[in-house]
Amino acid sequence: MYIDVMRAQLLFLFIFFVSFTTQNQILLEKIESSKYENNFRLLKVDDMGNKYYLDNNKFLKKNNLSFSDLSMGLISKADLHNPLKIKIWYLDFNTLVILDNFLNEITRVNFNETSTFNEINNISSANENTVWVYDELDMTIKKFDFFKKIFVEQVETKIDGSFIKLISNYNYLWVLTDEFFYKINYNGTIIYKSENKESYDKIRLYKNDVILANYSELVHFENERELFANIKHEKLFIKDFFVINETLYIYDKDQLNKFLILSY
Repeated sequence: MYIDVMRAQLLFLFIFFVSFTTQNQILLEKIESSKYENNFRLLKVDDMGNKYYLDNNKFLKKNNLSFSDLSMGLISKADLHNPLKIKIWYLDFNTLVILDNFLNEITRVNFNETSTFNEINNISSANENTVWVYDELDMTIKKFDFFKKIFVEQVETKIDGSFIKLISNYNYLWVLTDEFFYKINYNGTIIYKSENKESYDKIRLYKNDVILANYSELVHFENERELFANIKHEKLFIKDFFVINETLYIYDKDQLNKFLILSY
């Protein structure tokens, strides 16, 4: 009787462990593969079916709306987390432009003209009228109010290693350096930190989680449980990737590979 009880308990623990470690594991089903133009990128498809593109120094929405500033050159990043306040980042000119949903300019910030000198490397949406920025001068993550044009007081987070990327939603910021991967809350407090042993250099949002990649591997970071799970896929050289809803796009050497995201 005792042995039967022990067996039942062990079986329960085994089933629980397997369920816990495999929950929400991502599987990929390839849909198509096609040639792509290096300078023309699909960035997002919103809930209304509007498509957003980046074409060198132009930002495009659908087929009839566009924004560009030739004096600023190439666009370094377009942040579409809030489609009513789209962020366009020009790294070479240390300048951020905010657009409305018709791609009209709302405001812009030249960080060379702020009260303190800053060398901003990257930006990402925060909450309300703020953005997260990485200041290369003091290797610090900061939050900036783009209407008041001031840094938010007492929100400064020092990070270690050479900065690679940052990405955020309204609740969390994830930062990638050559040494560490960080999860930071909206107050700027580091709440999770792990070594970047696999040299991940790309990061994208997926629902409330993130997906990281290096040149050949993809990994899913489940945000709530703070667990990593490898994503199996065919052998590809991952130049870049992005996620739109339940579709993952991987830029290989000369192909854009499209996968349906499945989970179990």
